[in-house]
Amino acid sequence: MRGIRTLIQELWWYLTYDYYGRRRLRPAAYALLLTLGLVAVVFLWAFFQSRQALPAERPAPTLPPPTATAIFATATAIASRPTATPAPLCPEDPRVWALVEIRPFLDPKTGKSVQLPKPPQRIDPPCVYEALARDLARTLVPNPDAPIPSVAGKTLSVPWFWAPGTEIIQTQVEPDQARDFEAYYDARGRKIDDLYLPYTAVATRDPDFPVLVYIYLDRPQLAWGTLHREGEEDLWVRYELRGGEVVRSIIVMVYDAKARRWVRGAYPREAPTPRAIHAVPAGSAEDLAGLLGLPLWRRGELLARAGLKDIFPDSVNPATIRPLGTLRISPEGYVVERR
Repeated sequence: MRGIRTLIQELWWYLTYDYYGRRRLRPAAYALLLTLGLVAVVFLWAFFQSRQALPAERPAPTLPPPTATAIFATATAIASRPTATPAPLCPEDPRVWALVEIRPFLDPKTGKSVQLPKPPQRIDPPCVYEALARDLARTLVPNPDAPIPSVAGKTLSVPWFWAPGTEIIQTQVEPDQARDFEAYYDARGRKIDDLYLPYTAVATRDPDFPVLVYIYLDRPQLAWGTLHREGEEDLWVRYELRGGEVVRSIIVMVYDAKARRWVRGAYPREAPTPRAIHAVPAGSAEDLAGLLGLPLWRRGELLARAGLKDIFPDSVNPATIRPLGTLRISPEGYVVERR
């Protein structure tokens, strides 16, 4: 005890000096007190951090106050630390894509494996479908960003899957700019929010347009359709469904390898496209999307994602429509009847 008292007395004499009979702190004493205060603050901070640590975590070790050398070393290490590599973007080069055959899959009602006679294909990686949705939206209404083929005058020979039987026939597709715009209405004149299902992808073996996607365009309870062409009067057609609740059209988008975007494809007038328009049961697109693991888009959703507005009204008065003719749609195809 006496030794501790003596040590304290010696420290007091060491840190002070005599000033006309009174002890005053030396300048070094102020520096020491400041250092001790900083050390106390660090220890208090470490204590409260350890109290707030998660039960499964060990509180961070308390350290002495950092020296100037340690601070400089830490700053240097942070400055030289490599930055995180951003996630790779979706590849735009079709040569690195893969077409994966979808077969077989399970029927949710029976739990049995289903083998389609003409199995569809999907594109891998799936992010490619985001660009397809974007460019498809730009073909639905007039806009300055509508995709235009970089190479004109091409005709592609491609397989056609919807002919009756198991044989896959060949048809023709021409990459083209969308110039005609369409909208469809039910019997009461309410606009139908079309459904788009990218059903199958095909390799064309053409270097300019190497991949195309056939898209199911479904319109439930279709009764009226209108075609808009710039500078011309809108044309109307009446639809009659026989043997189904939804009219399905098979449209096509073709990938432009030079422009790195999707463009609309058109069928030449003489191209064999049996059942290019036919009737299907209600909910068919939703069921297929779930079974095959493919995206399903609505017209309104596509336009909203692309920042575009529909040019067609939400409703029309059927009593004012003067159709050019009638399309009678059945599961086998369609028949045109002129007015």
